[in-house]
Order: sequence, then structure tokens, then C-alpha cells
Amino acid sequence: MGGTINTVSNVVGVIGVSSGEVGRHASFYDELTHVNRPDGTIITHAIGLYINENRNQIANHAIELGAEWIWYVDDDHCFHPDTLERLLAHRVDIVSGIYVKRVSPFLPVLYDKADESGELIKHTFTSQDVGLKPVLAVGAGCLLVNTRVHKALGTPYWRFSYNSQGGLNGEDIDFCQRARAHGFTIWCDMDAPIGHYITAVAYPYQETPGAWTLRILDSKGKLIVTGPTCRHLE
Repeated sequence: MGGTINTVSNVVGVIGVSSGEVGRHASFYDELTHVNRPDGTIITHAIGLYINENRNQIANHAIELGAEWIWYVDDDHCFHPDTLERLLAHRVDIVSGIYVKRVSPFLPVLYDKADESGELIKHTFTSQDVGLKPVLAVGAGCLLVNTRVHKALGTPYWRFSYNSQGGLNGEDIDFCQRARAHGFTIWCDMDAPIGHYITAVAYPYQETPGAWTLRILDSKGKLIVTGPTCRHLE
């Protein structure tokens, strides 16, 4: 465990930050300090290469302290100050804010349908995506979990697994699938948008000689947006 901020005698909840040896975005920590949190909340930090082990460290620490809930957050997200308050207000066992993947086409990180073999289908936004929505699985970058869920699942709480096609399930998908098998419902608050930092590259580009525009590409080279460059007024 990398360390704990704000130790208190009676711990109600734990904000669990997972990161590698070097934090990815300094602004994440600034965002985190401005998140409203109830009395009895501590922030604890798990550092390591393996995300499932980080999340397990956070869970073990929270359960040892007698915490009622854990808010899992990753260091490549940003939050509104009321994000945690919103999630807690739902009074459900598992709930996530809504965020999108880091690469184009920036699909939401939630699954609410499965194919005939049981494999989860990537979701695309619709006009019905409002309010609190039951889903099959979500990511764990902004995930509030009551510790009763961990106790029901048993150790290891977070793990990787294989799907029916032989592909690898991430620790978040596996966690959600086992939680649903134990009778828990997974929820996503579609009115609680979460930012996801991305890696992007800005290229100056000439549509025709002298006609300058700007192209923004993601880390895989896919075009995100194109538009005029900034230039001095003539």
C-alpha cells in the first residue's frame, strides 16, 4: 500500500486510488482534493503494475478498517466535486459514474447487453441513457462498491479471467460478472459524467499550400478532430 491520507478513528468509507510507480496526471490529484466526501472518509493509495492487485490491496485495507464502502478511482480521470456524494446518495451496492474509453471512437465504458454466447456487447449512447441505469458491467475507474459485496465474493476480490471465447476478461468485467452471480445489481449513473484523460497528438496541416489547419490524433493515430489553427490577427 503506497500510503494513506487523512487517517481517522472511525472509518466510514475509503477512496482507493490505483496507479503505477509514477502518477500519470498531476491534475488528477488536484481534482481529488476538491471532491466532497463524508466525515469518516480516508484516501488510500495502491501503487503497482498490476491493477487487480492494487484493487485487492485497497479492498483489504478498507475491510480491515471496517469501512462500509470503497470508491475506486484511477489516476487518469477527473471528477466534479459532487461525484462521490451523487453516487453515495443512490444507496445501492455497486454504482459507477459514466465515462468513455481513452481512444476513438470513445465508446462508453459500460455494457448492458450480451450476445447469445453471453459475451458482453459494447454500448453506444442512446436517448434512453439518462438517470440511474441497471447494466451488466462497468469499468472500475469511478466505481463505488459496498464492502458487503467483497465479503460475498471472497478473495481474491479482483482477478482476471477468461471468457467463453478464450479471451481475457479485465478485472472490472470479472468483478461485475461475479457480483451479478451473487445477486447484486450493477448500476451506472448516466447523469454523473466523469472525465478521462487521453493521449493526443496535434499536427499542423496544410489542406492546400498556405491553408493551415490543425489535426488532433489519438495515441493510435486515429483522427479525433480537425479545425483551424490559432494565428495572429492580420
